[in-house]
Amino acid sequence: MRRSVKIAIGLLATLVMGWIYHGPLGRGQALVDMLEGQAKVAVAQAELPGIKVRMIRDPLARVARLSGSANDLQREGLGGQLGINDFVRDLPGISSVRWDDEPAARSPVVPLLAETELLALLAYLIGLGLGWLLFGRRRRESFLD
Repeated sequence: MRRSVKIAIGLLATLVMGWIYHGPLGRGQALVDMLEGQAKVAVAQAELPGIKVRMIRDPLARVARLSGSANDLQREGLGGQLGINDFVRDLPGISSVRWDDEPAARSPVVPLLAETELLALLAYLIGLGLGWLLFGRRRRESFLD
């Protein structure tokens, strides 16, 4: 079997494993649920009534959607004071924060599946490169050849 076919089969297997981990095994949904719970706790720390947070779920993404009545100062903070956005944005795993009343075109939503597949591809390429460096080069039998 040709080397390029073997590499393509390995790449395909890696991407399928990433998809299975994200979708059928439910780890993508579990991650978004966990992030949403942490974001709700963070918003409660801001002590502003009526602010709700939910994660974008169509497609699954690490983007928090905030809704409620808060002015710009409450959203972004001032100087050393943190705003609601800072409380949520500082959580590990949250990629960005959006408000329902802001235009959606500010930054594109990267689906969690795309992030998972990109990381799986990166890991595959790193492994392929290390394999080539460590085992891929043919060694000479002697130095006199």
